[in-house]
Amino acid sequence: MSGFRNTVVGSYPRPEKLEDTMKRPVMDREEVDNYIEWATKDQASLGLDTITDGEGYRENMYYFYQKRIDGITFEDMPKVSFGTAGFGIECPRVIGELKNSRFDIARNWKIARDAAPDDVEVKLTVTGPHVLYRFSVNERKDLYPDAPALCRAWANVLRGEIADAITLGCTHVQFDEPMWTESPEESLWAAEILAELIESLPKKVRVGLHVCGGNPRRKRVYFTKYMDLIEAFKTVPVDELLLEHCTLGYNMLELFDDWDFKGDLAIGVIDQRSDDLESVEVIRERVKPALEYFPADRLILTSECGFGHVPLEITHAKLKRLVEASKVL
Repeated sequence: MSGFRNTVVGSYPRPEKLEDTMKRPVMDREEVDNYIEWATKDQASLGLDTITDGEGYRENMYYFYQKRIDGITFEDMPKVSFGTAGFGIECPRVIGELKNSRFDIARNWKIARDAAPDDVEVKLTVTGPHVLYRFSVNERKDLYPDAPALCRAWANVLRGEIADAITLGCTHVQFDEPMWTESPEESLWAAEILAELIESLPKKVRVGLHVCGGNPRRKRVYFTKYMDLIEAFKTVPVDELLLEHCTLGYNMLELFDDWDFKGDLAIGVIDQRSDDLESVEVIRERVKPALEYFPADRLILTSECGFGHVPLEITHAKLKRLVEASKVL
């Protein structure tokens, strides 16, 4: 084997410096297209095996979807707190049926696919239905009587747009569900809804699942251990897990002592929350314990979360080092 595979978790910076990476300015269609082409080529130039459309055109990972569907209002948004680390954000209200989605995720994926070199894989990254439900204030209990009902409604609107991307040739879809670590008591039913969504896709594609402790402004804000989510993990039919590893205060690999996971592990060996640049030797030490659980051909090197909040020059340096380590080790 010539080295490990590598990937990005999903989000990439905008080329310009932003004051608030949690609430990015809205882009028009031409700006989105230009950003995706730039981000795709920029990621590919670093030597990455699997990239995304960059996601940087999103206001954030939930506003992007909420702003582009009927049944949601951004007027009079209450500020809602999440987790125990003081993270809060204004959340839009559900005032009608969730319908007529205008996410354009299939088009965005296709622009990235057309801009990328043929030997670089482009995956479609999708905010999971549980995240979208958690950041929506439900004022229509007559339509969505409980939390699972609203979560399932989000899954239903995502399904059609993901299917469109698959029709265009997409073969790799990644779901991001960080709020499992914020509300672990909801993770099992959230996983069942995600499993329904995955199993309803029009044909078999590679499915990834990213679960982290949140990453707003480069801070972890949720602290549930992965072992506390094991029943949820076992419920979802995924081919690839993308998990934090290098900055956790516990051994997350214990998850696989109690779960015979058959897929691939994309393991977080780069800390995107820190400006410090990892050496190849540091990355080697971070990979080493995983080799006791997974053969090298089932390990993929990545960061713990996305780079959407990270300055571009630091993003470049860290991803170049990730690529170097994946080739050297």
